[in-house]
Amino acid sequence: MKILQVTTARGWSGGTEQCLLLAKYMNELGYETDILTLKGCELDERAKKLGIKTVYFPNTKKFSLREAKELAEILENYDVVNTHISKAHWFVWVASFFTGKRPKIVYTRRVPYSLSNVSLFTKYNVHTDAVLAVSPEIFENLKNVPFIRRKLHYVPSGVELDRFSPGIESTIREKFGIPEDAIVLTNVGNFSEVKGQHILLPAFKKFVESYRDRSVYLLLAGRDTQGEKALSMIKEYELEGKVIPLGFRRDVPQVLKTTDLFVFPSLNEGIAGSLLQAMAMKKIVVASYVGGIKSYLKHMENGIAVESGSVDSLYQGLLKGLENLNNEDMKENARRTAKKFDIKNVTEKTLQLYKELLR
Repeated sequence: MKILQVTTARGWSGGTEQCLLLAKYMNELGYETDILTLKGCELDERAKKLGIKTVYFPNTKKFSLREAKELAEILENYDVVNTHISKAHWFVWVASFFTGKRPKIVYTRRVPYSLSNVSLFTKYNVHTDAVLAVSPEIFENLKNVPFIRRKLHYVPSGVELDRFSPGIESTIREKFGIPEDAIVLTNVGNFSEVKGQHILLPAFKKFVESYRDRSVYLLLAGRDTQGEKALSMIKEYELEGKVIPLGFRRDVPQVLKTTDLFVFPSLNEGIAGSLLQAMAMKKIVVASYVGGIKSYLKHMENGIAVESGSVDSLYQGLLKGLENLNNEDMKENARRTAKKFDIKNVTEKTLQLYKELLR
């Protein structure tokens, strides 16, 4: 069985990471797995470092008949093609009509939004052999949709537990001049409306004002956290020096290691991989109770759930999180929860589905 993992994403995201991890662990299990991506992007570079073969889209700015036929020639070399983003699935779907030997096509659905009627009758209907939902919420949203329910499966995104281990070392505090006795809050997510940093910053402002006698910092890790909009918002709330925008990071485990309280104020989520990564590292987490997060976050058992979009609810959650910084039971429960999403198990479940499709 020869497998191709596919995405058109140029930047880094949870879905892009899952594309890479599936290729990595499928290859480790002895199943030849390549990645179809864009030349020179972050995924391309990381795949090369891991020794994973990458092939490239002929063109993603436009998609003519010529490009479709070129892509079809690539697809014919594989038994299973798994797409991880809607645009990539569209290109693969169009190209599939020009293949002499059509591979089994699997689409992994990572967002909890509705499907358009055009997509429903075309790229999710004909020539799509399976649709994978990464969270119970996405699965429930799709299970009664015509043409989808008969090919729908639930396979969650996975966490690389060996990499996100509580035992790793970190020098982040030293690098950024953060005192050892300071309380460090961390948010990992690309700076955007849906990730909720516009809720986080005013909530953190209230938190800082409540603890003027303590040294408190907030780390923002992710694309555009050093951008003009982010810096302007930090200045607006007079949080310069208290909020440290880290930008895009390749050392997220080390950032999480130095964290006392992980905060995740997203307005909507598929599965929230960065939240599970923080839980894997036994961090006290404060997170919006939305989307796929509802399937595993248990309030006051393995983390603290707050109301999405509410500054006051998030502020109260931060206070509760501070009260529980030494709650070892909550930390252990968080790690146990993350283990249910072990990428090695997710990879095996995904491979099992591929085999069933080929049979």
